[in-house]
Amino acid sequence: MRHLLKAATTKLHIFLYAGLLGSTVAAQGVDPVLTPGQSRSVTSNSSVANSDGMSLLLDQIRDLQKEVQALRAMVEERSFELRKMQRDSLSRYTNVDERLNALESAASAPVPDPANRNTPAPGDTSAIPANNASPLGQQSQQTAPATLRPPSTRNVGRGTLQPAVVSEQQLYQMAYDSVIKSNFDRSIAEFDQYLSIYPQGRFVTNVHYWKGQAYLYLKRYTEAVESYEIIMNQADESTKLPDAMYGLALAYEGMGNIPQAKKLLSDIKRRFPNTGVANLADTRLLSLD
Repeated sequence: MRHLLKAATTKLHIFLYAGLLGSTVAAQGVDPVLTPGQSRSVTSNSSVANSDGMSLLLDQIRDLQKEVQALRAMVEERSFELRKMQRDSLSRYTNVDERLNALESAASAPVPDPANRNTPAPGDTSAIPANNASPLGQQSQQTAPATLRPPSTRNVGRGTLQPAVVSEQQLYQMAYDSVIKSNFDRSIAEFDQYLSIYPQGRFVTNVHYWKGQAYLYLKRYTEAVESYEIIMNQADESTKLPDAMYGLALAYEGMGNIPQAKKLLSDIKRRFPNTGVANLADTRLLSLD
């Protein structure tokens, strides 16, 4: 994708250089000796030709600029998908590492050796089990304390924490980290917990946005629409508004409401021109046509 972007940029530079070179040559060219009437005719024809050439060059430049913008938007979208794949790979690697460590801990746990048990001396009845208990029962009673190990906290999930223990920013960061690690169901529960404790908190708009993103990845489009529309209705001055509009368009697209998705994408281009999300909207519109 980056090679395509470089190729389009190089092509744009070539056209610009060619246009400037043509204008320079035309300006430095030596006019042949002509009569006054012929000179005016040639000058007029040359001006028309130069004007047509410049118009054609400007049209080509505009087309190339649009192509570069579309390629840049595609690069941004692919970069986001690549980062998500890297996070998923890291999560899978972490899970495998935790399982291997658990297996190693289980393998290295001390196992009682039956040969090391105290053998009662002849005539010594103190080691004989009372009530005719079987040797198997005695062995179970002796080995039980040896096999107990402290519970491992490696794979214990995060519990619900009280507001006195976790600050507002920490609670939001926990939920955000769950989104980044693709634990979308957990992140939704943690965002809901944040909203229940801090309904007027500093990160409320971000919470609704990332809840919408989590619902979007889970293909729960109706709930994603509800989260994004809260931002559009209550936080129309937020910096998250264009991203929320783009996510809302994707949710409508997932629901099959293509006209509404196109309308939102067009609104993004109109209200937020020359931005990254506007480039993404332009690319998405092309794919929907």
